[in-house]
Amino acid sequence: MKDSVTVVILAGGQSKRMQVKNKAMLLFKGKPLVTHVIECMKPQAKNIVINSHRNKKDFEIFHLPIIDDVLDLEEGPLLGILSSLQEIKTGWIQFVPCDTPYLPDNLVTLLMKEVEVKKTLAAVPETKNGLQSACLLCHTSTLQNLEDFFNQGERKIEDWIRQLPFSIVQFPDESQFININTQEELMKA
Repeated sequence: MKDSVTVVILAGGQSKRMQVKNKAMLLFKGKPLVTHVIECMKPQAKNIVINSHRNKKDFEIFHLPIIDDVLDLEEGPLLGILSSLQEIKTGWIQFVPCDTPYLPDNLVTLLMKEVEVKKTLAAVPETKNGLQSACLLCHTSTLQNLEDFFNQGERKIEDWIRQLPFSIVQFPDESQFININTQEELMKA
């Protein structure tokens, strides 16, 4: 299973709320925020890449492939997902944001199990706070669907997921999906 999934760390945001150039590189517990995500995902998949629209040089220290967005526009994480689907050659892609340092260590296993049982093209975690749509697992065959969706001007990940055959996996611990978007959240985490 590890060979059939590529993890894509979405790190192309503008970091506006954090008021820094590259939120992924902010120190959290002594190391860059994105390092926590990489370390969590390494045992879960053989292939890990970073999607970034900006600050690509910052990520070179991790010696991971970097996928740039296909458009030179600020179109949000859905563009990162689209760009990655166009590049990745494995059957499945597990997307995760760069600012979620406590991701479950069995995320890929649980989502893959669900798509295999339910025969769906995507699986997404859900906590009591709702769908964690940026932590989507999807099959690369969804590319054409996403291209059509994106070309219609749509930009919300959850809206795209909801029109696919998809599964939901319940995760009781919502703290595993905490996004760190502000200095205050960084201090609390």
